[in-house]
Amino acid sequence: MEGRLWDVKNKFVLLADMLVNMGIGLIMPITTLYVHNSLHQSLVVAGYVLLGFSGAMTVGNLIGGQLFDSWHQKKTMYVGGITQVLALILLAIFPIWPWYPVLLGVYGLGLGILNSAINGFLAFLQKEDAQIFNNGYWMANIGMAVATLLSGVLFDISIRLIFAGAAVLFLLTILLIRIKFPTFTVAQTNNESQKQQSAANSRHPWSVVLICITMITIWLCYEQWNSNVAVLMTEQGISVTSYSMLFTISTVEIVVLQPLLTRLFRNSFRADRLRVILGTLIFAGSYLTLVYAKVYWQFVVGITFVSVGEILALTAIPMLLNRYAHDNNRGRLQSLSSLSGSLGRALGPLAGGSLITALGYGQTFWIFFLAHVVVTGMILLVRQPEGTN
Repeated sequence: MEGRLWDVKNKFVLLADMLVNMGIGLIMPITTLYVHNSLHQSLVVAGYVLLGFSGAMTVGNLIGGQLFDSWHQKKTMYVGGITQVLALILLAIFPIWPWYPVLLGVYGLGLGILNSAINGFLAFLQKEDAQIFNNGYWMANIGMAVATLLSGVLFDISIRLIFAGAAVLFLLTILLIRIKFPTFTVAQTNNESQKQQSAANSRHPWSVVLICITMITIWLCYEQWNSNVAVLMTEQGISVTSYSMLFTISTVEIVVLQPLLTRLFRNSFRADRLRVILGTLIFAGSYLTLVYAKVYWQFVVGITFVSVGEILALTAIPMLLNRYAHDNNRGRLQSLSSLSGSLGRALGPLAGGSLITALGYGQTFWIFFLAHVVVTGMILLVRQPEGTN
């Protein structure tokens, strides 16, 4: 499978990845609102519901990576996708307390399994298509933007439509996987060259750990834009609508800038590491803007830093991890990327809220700036795996 055939196959894989992100984008923006306003639970309880969802997704990431490598690629995706669809159908029927957090957790488990398996699949495709992770992130942002817009419209009609719509998206994803995804033949573990590659790459476990710590740090701090920055802006008299517009601006920036910026870097280990370093430092700059932000345009500058950081760092981290992989552990290594992101997202609101309560916004954002500087130093210590360019 090469040449034009690979390109055609990749389009369907990227479309499936976009549908998964649309399913996420339909549900997650309204979760806190629904739990607090419709189910009449406190914001603290809503926070625990999101924490439970992220925890279940983290477990799913681990299961998905393991099953992808040691069992069956497509069947792992079916398990994750069917788990999600069943949970969403039940949510559409019973969107009530206390079933809502339980079923949302089941949905998160399935999402983690499916997401890790698709990322593992992209890791195989990268051997023939160096831009697959870049293109996947680009299309995912388009899907997320469309779904976020639809989420508000459907929520005003009925919460059941959101769950039913997400179920349809994941059914389409399963159908695409069934009829359009290729099947890879993984080399047997007793293959001598495979053993040598595995042994060579296993000499750098700390490099993989440092990359994952970077991912956790980026997402833990990034979550402030999804939570505490909204409070900061409203306290300064900026409307919720203006806050929401920041993410529309960010999506447009990513869609426009990503094809341009990613072409500036070669397909090599050093280029991937440089992208992570530059992206992490640019993320750091976004928190410096928050320290001094008083008017709306300063928050726009901050979200622009975030957009560029995403384009550079968050698309390069899966590529960098894939350079330490061989065909028998690509799923597990990609699951570490998904798991790290889920863990950072789970801890972010809690960590940010605690620091802001204790120290205030300014000192908290200085801490996040310094955290990014520290992990940038860690990435400088990441060593190139043997046999890679």
